Amino acid sequence: MIGTTPEGVMLILFGIVIVFLLFVMKLMHTRINQLLEEMNSLNGKVNLTSSEVEELTKNVEEFKNTNF
Repeated sequence: MIGTTPEGVMLILFGIVIVFLLFVMKLMHTRINQLLEEMNSLNGKVNLTSSEVEELTKNVEEFKNTNF
């Protein structure tokens, strides 16, 4: 049998390690995709906030020019 020799044991061990590493890679790939989706959603919020800051700056400048 293949599992009774030292070479067979090493072959089975390496096979198990490869399957485990493939599983870890799949988990990492899934997490990276989740983070990319999160980044895309945050990018929209940052752009919205940036435009709001520009509008606020414009309003402050207009307020300073009214001379109370």
